[in-house]
Amino acid sequence: MPREFDGPAPAMGPDFRFILRVLAAHKTLIVVIVLALTALSAFAVSLMKDKYTSEALLLVDNRQVRVVRAEDQALNSITPEDGAILSEIEILKSTAVLSQAVADLKLATNQEFNPPAQADETKPFVERATAWTREQAHAVFGPELPGVVQAVLAHGDDMTKDTQLRETRAADSIDGVLDRVRRNLEVGIVGRSRVIQVRYTAREPEIAQKVVDTVVRRYMETRQQMDRDLSTSAVAWLEDRIATLRREVAEADTKVDAVRFKAGLVKNGTNGLMATTELEQARLRLAEAAALRARAVAQAQTLERSSGNGGSLASPVVAQLRATVASISTELAQLSRQYGPKHPRIQELQARLNEANSSLQQEVRHEIAGVREAANVAIEQENALKGMIAKLESGYQTMAEEAVPLRTLEAEAQAKRQLLDSLLGRLEEVQAQQDNRAFPTAVKLVSAPQVPHEPSGPFRLLLLLAGFVASLAVAIFIVFGIELFQRRIRTPDAVRRILGVGTVHIVPHHSTRGTRGRLDQIFQNHPFSLFSESMRALFRNHLSDLGPVGSIAVTSARPQDGKTSMSLAVAQVAAQAGRRVVVVDTDFRRSRIDGLFNLSAKKGLSDWIAGTATLDEIVHSSDQAPYAMIPAGRLMPETLDRFNVDGLIHLMAGLSPHFDLVVFDTAPALAVSDARIVCGAASKVLFVSRWGHTTASDLQAVADLGPIDHSKFVAVMTDVNLKKAASRGYQGPYNSYMATRKYYGDTTLRTAP
Repeated sequence: MPREFDGPAPAMGPDFRFILRVLAAHKTLIVVIVLALTALSAFAVSLMKDKYTSEALLLVDNRQVRVVRAEDQALNSITPEDGAILSEIEILKSTAVLSQAVADLKLATNQEFNPPAQADETKPFVERATAWTREQAHAVFGPELPGVVQAVLAHGDDMTKDTQLRETRAADSIDGVLDRVRRNLEVGIVGRSRVIQVRYTAREPEIAQKVVDTVVRRYMETRQQMDRDLSTSAVAWLEDRIATLRREVAEADTKVDAVRFKAGLVKNGTNGLMATTELEQARLRLAEAAALRARAVAQAQTLERSSGNGGSLASPVVAQLRATVASISTELAQLSRQYGPKHPRIQELQARLNEANSSLQQEVRHEIAGVREAANVAIEQENALKGMIAKLESGYQTMAEEAVPLRTLEAEAQAKRQLLDSLLGRLEEVQAQQDNRAFPTAVKLVSAPQVPHEPSGPFRLLLLLAGFVASLAVAIFIVFGIELFQRRIRTPDAVRRILGVGTVHIVPHHSTRGTRGRLDQIFQNHPFSLFSESMRALFRNHLSDLGPVGSIAVTSARPQDGKTSMSLAVAQVAAQAGRRVVVVDTDFRRSRIDGLFNLSAKKGLSDWIAGTATLDEIVHSSDQAPYAMIPAGRLMPETLDRFNVDGLIHLMAGLSPHFDLVVFDTAPALAVSDARIVCGAASKVLFVSRWGHTTASDLQAVADLGPIDHSKFVAVMTDVNLKKAASRGYQGPYNSYMATRKYYGDTTLRTAP
């Protein structure tokens, strides 16, 4: 809210004193608005009927929730938990479910859900308007109507038919009933759980319970039927997909066999291609043959080095012969101690020993020959394996290149075979779910709806409180809107800033009970009041230095600012100060002095300007005032044309022998140009603005009239309510005036009227 008219703005932040000041200034208006709107709110709340709410709770098992596509159902896709629950809520609020509930409960015939159309004189407005126009046209033009009128009436008939057709379609449709059901139906998730709360509010508790029960029942039936339909579709989709996969698997196996046989590759069940397996086995046999050959050669060489006794041979024959030789040698040695070499026994044993040694040597040579033969065989076998490995390695690169497409085909066939196995398992699961006894329920009823016994609304106290708060907000908005558009002047700073004057004199409002009247009478009857002291200060500080004969022009921005009262009050102060004062009324259009002093029938200033009266004839006196008066007189065209500065100077020259001070009561400065003429001729200009009445726009308009002569311009703010100004925190000298209120309010200092 801008406050450039109530003193300097703060550097930052809202001015709470200004806000409170505005609210306090319009407290009566605020109270009236609040009481009126609150009363309307109370009346509206009292007309509201009680409403009852019934609710049911559903538990959603998201692991059993069926999705809406047969492919997702077949592949067992599980949606996220929140998405699954929100999907169930949307299904529950769908038109299909609600339409079934409306049909079951016959809500289309219930006035709460399908109120009757408002009686519009039994006819649509377009039809009635067309009929009335046709009657008036026939009354004006007769039976034969002009073509333009007939075209207009034909267009009205077409509009009537369209309106009737729309009304007929609306009556046959249940869209309106569904909209009302949706407005009162609340479906939502309870907290962070998997529980869905279904609530319905109606005027009758039985209707609320029936709607919730029917909606939930129809929803569960619809959901179960959807699951069955999805399972049936999934079975059909699976069977079709399985048949396709079987054909694809058979075709893939056929391609694999064809490529394998074409390349001459045989597949091993555990080690891949046979060619690779043979090469690995040949290398293993080569290693074994090389080891066997090394052992055989080493054994043969050892036996050849020790061929004398065959001590390293492990042959049983050699061992037996060696034992026979040892036994004969032992016996021969024993007998040689007793007998000589010629003894027959000695010779026999010697012959037997020679024969045994001969047999041993022969057997050793035979064994050595066998070991050598085995070594040669091992060498040949090793050479043969080396040749076979070289042959296999030469053809392995060709076989590996031919095996790449074979592996690709085998991988594709294996993937299709695994997918086929998975779909076969899923087909068995879905077929089992088609049985009602094994069909899992995705949503379970946790709490069935009950008939409510206590109304759930409206919350009349809260609504009344909301109405009060809203009315208070509206009242404050209106008050600040008025303050914004009116922009009343309530501080001297605003006058100084807009008009550019140095000081503004404050004339307080005189609020003593029983003393209402003109300001000059208040000054006369209450000479010690704060108002009277202010008027004395105004005259002494600004109006007493006008010389032997001075003139004061009292004007204002607009009417009812108190310029006439101020003119008479200044004349009263000057007269009581010993001055000879005459008040001249120059407001020819709205003269007030004529009425205040009963001078309407007497000649005035306009007569002197017109030349039909002398100065002595237009100057009048009254017992009510100590000063003379010149009324404005009758308004004549020549008066306005001859009214100028020279004429006023001539008037003051004629009045100077008889008066010390001439006070001109002028017209408002913004109304006519007369005020500017008087202000130009006067010695002082007393500009009056009324506290809380004159607006900033008025002052700005005065400032825009032209430059102000500050040497003779005196700004006065009248009718200032010091108590309100000080209590509401207006910036200015109000607190200083209030400090002397008790002193100037002393009843002992007052004089009787």
